[in-house]
Amino acid sequence: ISREQLMVVYIDDHIVVADKPPGVLCAPGIRRHPSIADVVYDAFGCESDRVDKMIVHRLDMDTSGIVVFARTQLALINLHKFFREREVTKTYEALVCGELTPETGEVNYPLQRDHCLPPFMRVSTPESEEDAARVVCDLQHAGYKKIMQKAPKPCKTQFKVISIGVFGDSPITRVALTPITGRTHQLRVHCASLGHPIIGDQSYGFLGEGAPNGGLEDSVINEIAPNRATLSLQRDIDALVRKEGTQLCLHAKQLFIPHPVTNKPMMFESSPPF
Repeated sequence: ISREQLMVVYIDDHIVVADKPPGVLCAPGIRRHPSIADVVYDAFGCESDRVDKMIVHRLDMDTSGIVVFARTQLALINLHKFFREREVTKTYEALVCGELTPETGEVNYPLQRDHCLPPFMRVSTPESEEDAARVVCDLQHAGYKKIMQKAPKPCKTQFKVISIGVFGDSPITRVALTPITGRTHQLRVHCASLGHPIIGDQSYGFLGEGAPNGGLEDSVINEIAPNRATLSLQRDIDALVRKEGTQLCLHAKQLFIPHPVTNKPMMFESSPPF
């Protein structure tokens, strides 16, 4: 991403709010791959002259949408506090496979690191926790063992259907997602656990690298989601995704947050690219 491609939603002396495109890192990776944070830093700078001191929160590389960066140390401290104490409300928009029912609801599955398919996440079940405990006992690498033995974390996502549409000839649903918690890959795993994976999700969608159904057994998901997107429907959508090069259809659409210095309530919004 270049300076010319950077879409700035808001800027003042303390914060920069940008609209991140899909396929771009939020922050510099381990190998210093280019990120939107680098572009924001090069364009506007910050008090500390360090790009890492601008980073408040992150979106997955394939997720598009609103991201806020700090330009001063005071802003960084207060923004971290707002996120930590859940004074921030985020709303995402997604396209999922099939017709999602009911029109509104809540997913309340805890998530854990998938011990069989690291580094991906999955819904935590009593069986998966027992399996993970056995795997952890056999691990020799101390750092990896520390990561894998972390306890499952409570996760909650609220959803509301916006509209029903089609992708090619396949039914799909446009849905608003509000994460009450903020866990790694939470929205992607929770949608998969509903039987309606997000379109373009190469990790938790059709034949993805992560566990199918977010880690739930077919028998369980068939019972709790009788209207789930069938595998044949997911296959047809996946074929069109690959043919057209469709990106992950998940977008951070709205961010409600107090200003880190004035404490004034602020709302930032951008339209999804799908």
